[in-house]
Amino acid sequence: MILRKMAEKDFLAVVAIDIGSAFSGYAYQFREDFEKARTKNIYSCVWRNGYQAYEKTVSSILLNPDGSFNSFGFDAENVYAEMFRKNAEKKFQDDKFPDKSPKDWFLFRNFKMELYGKEVLPRKMKIKDTTGKSFSLRAVFKESIRFFKEHALGAITRKTTLLPTDISWVLTIPAIWSEPAKQFMRTAAEEAGIPGESLMLALEPEAAALFTKEQELIRHTEEERVKLVPFVPNSKFMVVDLGGGTGDITVHEVQEDHTLHEINMATGGPWGGNKINEAFLRIWKDILQYEFTECIQNHPDEILELQQNFELQKRKIGEETTNEYLYIPLPECLREVPKIETKLEGSTKYPGIRVRRGKVEFPSEMIQDLFMEPIHDINGQIGHLLDQRDVDAVILVGGFSESKLVYKSIKEEIQPSVLILNPPECGLSVLKGAVLFGFQPQQISKRVSRYSYGFSISKPFDPVLYDRERDKFHKFNGQLEDVFFAIVRAGDSVLPNEVREYKCRPADFSLDFALVEFYGTLDKDPKYVRDSEVFTPELPCKHIGDIKVEYGDKSNLDNNEIIVKVVFGFTQLSVSAECSIAGEKKQVNAHFELLK
Repeated sequence: MILRKMAEKDFLAVVAIDIGSAFSGYAYQFREDFEKARTKNIYSCVWRNGYQAYEKTVSSILLNPDGSFNSFGFDAENVYAEMFRKNAEKKFQDDKFPDKSPKDWFLFRNFKMELYGKEVLPRKMKIKDTTGKSFSLRAVFKESIRFFKEHALGAITRKTTLLPTDISWVLTIPAIWSEPAKQFMRTAAEEAGIPGESLMLALEPEAAALFTKEQELIRHTEEERVKLVPFVPNSKFMVVDLGGGTGDITVHEVQEDHTLHEINMATGGPWGGNKINEAFLRIWKDILQYEFTECIQNHPDEILELQQNFELQKRKIGEETTNEYLYIPLPECLREVPKIETKLEGSTKYPGIRVRRGKVEFPSEMIQDLFMEPIHDINGQIGHLLDQRDVDAVILVGGFSESKLVYKSIKEEIQPSVLILNPPECGLSVLKGAVLFGFQPQQISKRVSRYSYGFSISKPFDPVLYDRERDKFHKFNGQLEDVFFAIVRAGDSVLPNEVREYKCRPADFSLDFALVEFYGTLDKDPKYVRDSEVFTPELPCKHIGDIKVEYGDKSNLDNNEIIVKVVFGFTQLSVSAECSIAGEKKQVNAHFELLK
């Protein structure tokens, strides 16, 4: 198992990389500092954009016309905008690509959400850039991860003489992602130059929970002295990780040995801060329609600046202020739209918009309304979980949680007896917690499976037991086919390194390997791995990949079996297998093939 191999080696530093939907960054810590005080001296980069300093940089990557890397983050957006400005002044010239115009470069923003909800992922999946050009999604992730890997190595080697082999790497992912999405990220990271044996995936709300567990947040009185202490054993707390794309929610209980047990399966949805950005752009599209679309295509740099201005302004929504409007400079390309002021101010769908001296003034109430849909979804899910289980506190982390309006709305909605905290460094909780996970992954000592996992089997058809039309659909040659054989069910608790077995026989002895189909579903009690359209269940099974078993020597394989062992309890499934030949067991190679 990868996790076990890594534990055998004491890495001298851990680097965590968080490719976020809206903002990205990295953090690192040296083992010596970790052993002295876990949460101290976890370093992260300060990213600058003009006169502003940020904990993370924007999730934007610029690729050259040939697909090679150009820049990432604020730099990518600024380089892209500068190219278009020079082109407008007829001064643009690139020595490396002399025959190209700025539109030939690829700018990707907020690309992480392309993996959300994907139960099946092709290896050659494409993504469109800001102007609609297609490119390899895996290459976009690979180059993004490579950028942070090299940036982090530069920071570490400026301070020490550590080698890359002295470093353990952690890549954060949403807890609600599918196994193929996790494999997609691991593959991209390995292609970016991170050795597989030095790489772990950390679930974002889990990482935040580890960092939260160590923070001194709880008021405690001892011998008439009042102080803040971390969560004590038997404490239960909910972590609500609100990023740019998704909201992830987990519930953990602190054990006597101070490890964490997950006591509810991770839940979440597309409730991040980008929802507000999308709704803001929808206002422009609804009012200006094709004229706004043309501006996106012909002047993407100016629309990019419009989005940047809104991102800065929206953070103030919910603050105590006398401002009745949110002010956004009108892009030059939109100033050229005929009767632009009349169109904006005359909108019946969005009443109250004003145009004054080159700025568009949006009523504050209108912008606040853009927050209501994701806030409603977040509150609904928190309330649903609190109805099922009592907790001592709800911890809000992630960039979107820093919104005063989000915090205020959640606090007002949730029952007063529940403590709602938005702790210090909440925007870096995931990154810093991922560093802690890199040193001690065993701190998460029990997880709850989000999916039922299993295989397709057949068994004798019994007309008494299987008398429904759905069952008869699966009858073939006296057998009941496509039956879901579960090795773990959604909601089951699993320990790290917990092994579940499945026995099968090779179907084709002419090959040197066997492919065992692997299925997953959110259904706790699935019956079949596939159905006709007439009987499709609400939570269908997905063929999420294959387990490839390479048994090599085929002698005497007939009438014998393959034993597939799937290992649960980590952030990513792993697999091993053995062949039983003439009663003798032999370990053979096996690995997941989850990408199509």
